[in-house]
Amino acid sequence: MMRRLFSRKSPAGAAMLALFAGVLLVPLFPGVAHAYLDPGTGSMLLSALIGIAATVFFMVKTFYYKAAGIFYRLTGTAVPASGKNGIVFYSEGRQYWNTFRPVLEALDAKGESAAYLTSGEDDPGLSHPFTHVSARYIGSGNRAFAAMNMLEAGVCVMTTPGLDVLQIRRSPGVGHYAHLVHSPTDAALYKLYSFDWFDSVLCSGEHQIRSLRFLEQLRGTRAKELFRTGCPYMDVLADELAALPPSVTPSMEPGARLSAQGASAAPRVLLAPTWGRNGLLRRFGLDLLLPMADAGFSLTIRPHPQSRTAEPELLGDIALALAAYPNVAWDHGSSSLAAMVDSDVLVSDFSGIVFDYAFILERPVVTIAMDMDTRGMDAGDLAYPAWELDVLPELGASIAAENIRNLPETIRNLPPRAEFAARMRELRAKSLFNYRSSGAVAAEQILAVRQGLAGK
Repeated sequence: MMRRLFSRKSPAGAAMLALFAGVLLVPLFPGVAHAYLDPGTGSMLLSALIGIAATVFFMVKTFYYKAAGIFYRLTGTAVPASGKNGIVFYSEGRQYWNTFRPVLEALDAKGESAAYLTSGEDDPGLSHPFTHVSARYIGSGNRAFAAMNMLEAGVCVMTTPGLDVLQIRRSPGVGHYAHLVHSPTDAALYKLYSFDWFDSVLCSGEHQIRSLRFLEQLRGTRAKELFRTGCPYMDVLADELAALPPSVTPSMEPGARLSAQGASAAPRVLLAPTWGRNGLLRRFGLDLLLPMADAGFSLTIRPHPQSRTAEPELLGDIALALAAYPNVAWDHGSSSLAAMVDSDVLVSDFSGIVFDYAFILERPVVTIAMDMDTRGMDAGDLAYPAWELDVLPELGASIAAENIRNLPETIRNLPPRAEFAARMRELRAKSLFNYRSSGAVAAEQILAVRQGLAGK
């Protein structure tokens, strides 16, 4: 242990050697010295101190995870071992349940055992009527990370990116890590190195495979097994939509909807942007919203769930400014389906909901043409634009940022519903693998991975 700690081959070891040498050399120098320290040397010393401090921090953090894992085992509260051939799913919470649910149900129907671990106390998976799948809440934050870092399983499947980059490290007891992509967007829109250290990725479309292969070749990382899987949560939404009575899902034209009295009614617009610096609310705010509100449109604003945490002041300011408009409402429901069904057109940006709306409801989407800020994303390393930038205009209409005051007119001039729906079915077939059957496909792919491990 000590030899590894002070090894010069690791950054931590080099930093510890430097720190140890400094402590030994201090007594050799006088207590008072009069000397000039040039700015360059000072900068080097400062950088060295910062590097040592960072190394010590991460060493302590790693030690904590290992110590916590050992403690959990000794006290009997660790995640139970599933054996070298076991399959374990990890979810960060209820927001990912519809991604895992079709896969788990397919495994359960085949009589295959699996464990579903979640960091959400209110995760619906904890009470789902499985026969062969066990579900368990393992806590959140450091408690969950410690448990995952000491996991024992043949295959671990998760939607959490950044394996061996962020808090979840590769456990020596896991044979294979698979990432189940939970969105049909370009894989490069994730943070840097989100997929680099997974053994496989279950992809939703060919565009994700293209980006992942490009990044592997660019960085010289080991080639992953990339599966043509699909988007399981879309299957759930499609089934829920099909189960609704016809009266709840009327076919209406955004530009000429009729009221119960037969008079022309205002279009029902759903605004559902992403959050942060690429989001419509942050970029345009009231300049985007007021034209639709003043035009009398029935406007429902559905902020991204992360917006309520990351930008509450922005949402509060907008809500206050629009409080006098009776035709403006806010939707914070856990499911987006009700808000989507109760609208004629979606206005959005780079949010994944645009594909839910266009591919599942087959209704038009209006996006604002703008540059994507790819700082800190894998997309910044691509030699071509992210897939969304080429596809978004095909989902309905796209207008330039300087023309957002013409948004009401753009909505009224959208193509007829039947024409648009046919285009969306064609685009969906090109963009998604195994639509409405991806859960069963993913289950078979995961079982094949487990079979491969058993043969080693």
